[in-house]
Amino acid sequence: AYLVGTPIVVIQNGLDALTRAQRIAPGSDVVGGLATFASSYLSPGAITVTAPGHLYLGGGAGDHDVPARYAARVLGEVLPVTVLDNFVGAQWTKLIINHINALPAITGMSAQEVAANPTLLRIMTASMRETIGVASAQKIRFETLQGLSARKVRMLPHLPVSMGERLPRALISAMGAVPNPGSTLQSIRRGQPTEIDYLNGAVVRAAALNGGSAPINAALVSLVHEVERTGTFLSAEDVASRVPLTVR
Repeated sequence: AYLVGTPIVVIQNGLDALTRAQRIAPGSDVVGGLATFASSYLSPGAITVTAPGHLYLGGGAGDHDVPARYAARVLGEVLPVTVLDNFVGAQWTKLIINHINALPAITGMSAQEVAANPTLLRIMTASMRETIGVASAQKIRFETLQGLSARKVRMLPHLPVSMGERLPRALISAMGAVPNPGSTLQSIRRGQPTEIDYLNGAVVRAAALNGGSAPINAALVSLVHEVERTGTFLSAEDVASRVPLTVR
């Protein structure tokens, strides 16, 4: 009741945050947000930003953008904000970027260490390619976000694997030299539930809705949950043996 008529900005990864918030607060203008800056949680109230970026706002597919522009005017006083017409496409592009999270959570490595490991880099690239295939089956129009162009995203499944690996390597390189664990590994280290069901798990659900599957993403979700339960990280070799890659 307290939220009725109050504009709400939901800054959350995945594909479901906006529609969930709209169901919970049907009397409010709900604006979706995507944060593209890299940060590390140090302690309650202490966060360090390891790579700057924009906050992207939008209202979903084809929705009017007045609430998003109002929110951008308010939030733009403290950080760079961009309003997008194609927010659903932006969510999918951000989901590609968020594929950086799963393997650090499974192995305990930083994103930079994962990118330097040929086995893990290949798995990360394969998970991105699978995700793009699921999105393409749904006729998703990707949006350019923070240096990752929609064209590069669309091209990834069509490139040789060795060339495709340049995309996740570039995304991780843009994080800078400070080791970045990713938000999922940070949650595991704090003993908190991760958001993996809303990252790679969102791909699995989207594929199922279309009568398909996403076995690589499903395997990564399962492995993250295993680490959550056991507290034991896996080696690159263990991960490779349990992720069903068709091209290695």
